[in-house]
Amino acid sequence: MGRFGNSLTLMIVTETGKASNYPEGLPRIGVIGGAGRLGQALVKAWTPVAEMIPVGRSAIDLRDSASITGYLGSHPLDLVVLTAALTAVDYCETHGQEAFEVNAEGPREVARICAEAGIKVVMVSTDFVFDGAKPGPYLEDDAISPISVYGASKRKGEEYVLQASPDNLVVRVAWLYGAERPAFPEWIIQQATTQDALSLPGEKLGTPTSCEDLSEYLLPLLGLEGRESATGVVHLCNTGSCTWQEWGQFCLDTAAEAGVALKTTRIDANSMSDIAAFIAPRPVNGILSTGRFTQLTGITPRPWQEALREHILAKYSMIA
Repeated sequence: MGRFGNSLTLMIVTETGKASNYPEGLPRIGVIGGAGRLGQALVKAWTPVAEMIPVGRSAIDLRDSASITGYLGSHPLDLVVLTAALTAVDYCETHGQEAFEVNAEGPREVARICAEAGIKVVMVSTDFVFDGAKPGPYLEDDAISPISVYGASKRKGEEYVLQASPDNLVVRVAWLYGAERPAFPEWIIQQATTQDALSLPGEKLGTPTSCEDLSEYLLPLLGLEGRESATGVVHLCNTGSCTWQEWGQFCLDTAAEAGVALKTTRIDANSMSDIAAFIAPRPVNGILSTGRFTQLTGITPRPWQEALREHILAKYSMIA
């Protein structure tokens, strides 16, 4: 198998040792979790510059090492992006073994096999690896102290991936939404069309992040077009921050602008402790600094408000 290099015109060597010319010499990128929200966005955005291979659970089950070995051993790839994970935070809290199998042991096996073949792995991780006690944005080298099973399992996965090869990259993200699958914005707008009153935590901090923007920003980190391939840990999201309540309020304000008929247009503030359905503790502060990303690429991500407004108007202006 070939190794992901610094050019779009790669010659790929299959496991038989014979050179294989793919369309326009494009590198082959496997996206484990390619059917998910971010995975679909990556496949769509990167198709012009790479041969994208979405890898679903039927091909690779992160709890089944045999499926990982079988797939990666028989499919020549130049880069693997690992977006698949068990992300249901409260489910993870009560299913710890499963969480660690999917979020830690699976990535370890993927990274081990890829390291042996000289394939770079990019693992998508989370702000939940932090305890949320810091008063400002988290830097990549800030102390790690997850307070939930989900956060602990993702952190262990990070460690395994980074230990497998110095070429690997962990990208921490937060509060994802995108065009390919409904997420929080669609949920809160739907709630506002049927509920008389809504409330969301006013103390929980983070940054809403567009999967479409994330797909665009990730590309310069991969060693394409003569750029240096990034390694280690990079935080990546839109810029700025807000509370969960402010996120929801912005969604409703923009939906109203798009012409959506809302039953309630205001979101009141409550606390995370008021939400009975929450089992797992959540970090209060999940703001990630994107300073290292900007240093590496020269790119400053656009504000979360701009990206989110574009997403909501594009989706709801046509159906309102």
